[in-house]
Amino acid sequence: MLPTLKPGQDILCFNWAYIFSKPKKGDIVIVRHHGKEMVKRIQEVHDRELLVEGDNQKESTDSRNFGPIGKSEIIGKVIFVR
Repeated sequence: MLPTLKPGQDILCFNWAYIFSKPKKGDIVIVRHHGKEMVKRIQEVHDRELLVEGDNQKESTDSRNFGPIGKSEIIGKVIFVR
């Protein structure tokens, strides 16, 4: 899959806790994992954990490297890309 976002593009996101009740597969989200903010796509949703991947699978650091993340690590959902 080709990357959805390219360097320099602007995104608009909303805080997950206030706007969206349930994350779902395919959503593009901003996550904070070990102090680093990353834009990832949700691949699987479990009770309290998510598997996330970057669209550029050859270059991405994601759940394939660091495992599932907690839903509490989601900062927001990307709703617009320019």
